[in-house]
Amino acid sequence: MFAAGFLFDFFTLQRIDAWVDLAVQLAYLASLTALLVFQRRAAEARWVPGRSERLWRYNVEAVHFLYGGLLSAYVVLYFRSSTGARPVLFLVMLVAVMGLNEVPAIQRASYRLRLGLYGFCVLSFLIYFIPILLGQIGWWVFLLSVASTAVVVWHVTRWLVAPGPDRSAVRRQLFAPTAGVLLLVSVLYVLRLIPPVPLSVQFQGIYHDIRRERGDYTLVYQEPPPWVFWRRDSRTFERRDGDRVHYFARVFAPTGFRHRVFIRWEVLDPATDNWMTSDRVPLDIVGGRGQGFRGYAVKSNFTAGRWRVTTETEDGRPIATLSFRVEEDDSTGQRRWRTLRARLRPPSGLHPDPFAPEPAKAGPHERLARTDSGVPPRSHA
Repeated sequence: MFAAGFLFDFFTLQRIDAWVDLAVQLAYLASLTALLVFQRRAAEARWVPGRSERLWRYNVEAVHFLYGGLLSAYVVLYFRSSTGARPVLFLVMLVAVMGLNEVPAIQRASYRLRLGLYGFCVLSFLIYFIPILLGQIGWWVFLLSVASTAVVVWHVTRWLVAPGPDRSAVRRQLFAPTAGVLLLVSVLYVLRLIPPVPLSVQFQGIYHDIRRERGDYTLVYQEPPPWVFWRRDSRTFERRDGDRVHYFARVFAPTGFRHRVFIRWEVLDPATDNWMTSDRVPLDIVGGRGQGFRGYAVKSNFTAGRWRVTTETEDGRPIATLSFRVEEDDSTGQRRWRTLRARLRPPSGLHPDPFAPEPAKAGPHERLARTDSGVPPRSHA
């Protein structure tokens, strides 16, 4: 069931800032809050379902249906926000929690465990909802999300616990699992293991040239061999004298969002097997465009070997990473080129890939967008 729900969310959730989807998630959280409160009161004989008794028999199933709907949406949204290896741990944790939610033994687990899962859902939502409202991300925005989650869950415990002399102690016991979740996620944030939602890279590629024509970008890449006919960029990059390597990306940010991202160029040092940073180029993005903010960086000083380009936030949180290899091309024959047109808008009434293949070209026209910064390489394990 959870696999079907995940696939449904994967194909139906479009933008992380879509207010219809956000409203649905808020409705799920509100319904979940109400069910958890009434479950607690029913267990303590402080409330009886009355006429809704037939429906109330399925309250546990309803709770875990809501958990499943929220968690599958979170997996999709966080997955889209990073392609690097470091945030995989948080994504694995999300998938594991989503899978455990379907296990009958977990569904019958203690009330404190359910409340801890509730805190995890609230925090996962606020981590991107608050940045959408504020139009920015950063450590203080994350702390605001954590503090808001603590306030929400602590306030819910007041509805759960009946008045009495030990009410504060019981509330602290119920809040303890959520406190553990907040601490764990905060540690993951400090270690840069949480995807930088709500930012995401929708498209990226390596090219021999990028041309700006009538408001669109034309991306030029070398014609691939027949056995990799699907390739639509210059990986592997075959280098001749005078070539420059171009990195193009479309970075999605919510409406009203402004942020400076950085494009980091790294080369693998074969002697130490460490990645060496050669450049870190800033790119100021503005949110709101459904197809993402388009930008590119150009590198002219590079050697043969393994390279990677990372689009990252100001504090170094990777949004997307692209690896490629540079090989020397000693031939002198004419090279064949293909191009993609990065259109600003798709055709009316359609939802296509905005990159449309064009016929092969004779050769690229060199156009420099950003020069190398000249920063000496630094070791980066």
